[in-house]
Amino acid sequence: MYQARSRRERGDVGSIEVFLVCLRGDVIMDLGIAVWSASARERMSHFRGGAGVSRSSQDPVDSAVLWRLLALHAGHRIAALYEDTKRLNQVFEDGDPAMIGGDADGDIPVDVFLEGWREADPDVPRLNAHGLLRCTVDDGRLWLGAAHGRSPAEVSFFRAGVAGAPGNSTYDRVNRSLWRFLADHVMHELTVDVVTELPATAIGAVGGESFGDYVAGWPG
Repeated sequence: MYQARSRRERGDVGSIEVFLVCLRGDVIMDLGIAVWSASARERMSHFRGGAGVSRSSQDPVDSAVLWRLLALHAGHRIAALYEDTKRLNQVFEDGDPAMIGGDADGDIPVDVFLEGWREADPDVPRLNAHGLLRCTVDDGRLWLGAAHGRSPAEVSFFRAGVAGAPGNSTYDRVNRSLWRFLADHVMHELTVDVVTELPATAIGAVGGESFGDYVAGWPG
C-alpha cells in the first residue's frame, strides 16, 4: 500500500501525508506532510517536504514532478487526498497506481519520470490554449499558463511566464501558487482543463488575485 511507499520521514507519529492522485488510478505522487493552519487545526496550511525540506514548494525535484504530472494528465480529474481516507483507499482498491519516486514493483523512479523533459523548451510549440486547474467543489480556478505541446490532448508543459522567464516549477510565485491551491483544495476533486477561450482577467491569476497576492504571507 501507499503508506509503505512514501519517501517522507514523518518526524512524529501524528503527522498525515497527502497524495496527489489521478482519479483514473494510474499514478500517484507524495505531496508531503500536512501542516495545519495556526488559527484552525481543521484547516491545512501547506506541505512539509522530506528530510531537510521544510516546505514542499521549495523542493525543485518535487515541483518539477508536480508540473510534469499536470501536463501529462491534461483533461484528467485529480485530487490531493489525505492518507487513510476512504477516497484514497478506494483508488487503491480499484487499481494499483504507480507511485512516482516509490520503490515497489511498478513504481516510477523520479529520474525516469523526468527523463527527457525540458520545461520551457523553446522548440516545443505554443498552442492556442491555456491550462486551468479547476475545483469542481467551489469552482476555484488557477491559471497554469499557456499550453505547449503537439495538441491540447498532448501537452508537454504549461508556461505562465513570457519568453526568457523561468519554467513554472522554478518561477517562485507561480510554483508556490500551485502548491497553495492544492493545500486550499485538499480532498476536493480538481480538473486539469485545457481551454482555447479564457477571459483576460483569468490570465496570470488565481480567481481574481494575482499570483503574488495569492501567496503573499503564505507560509508555504
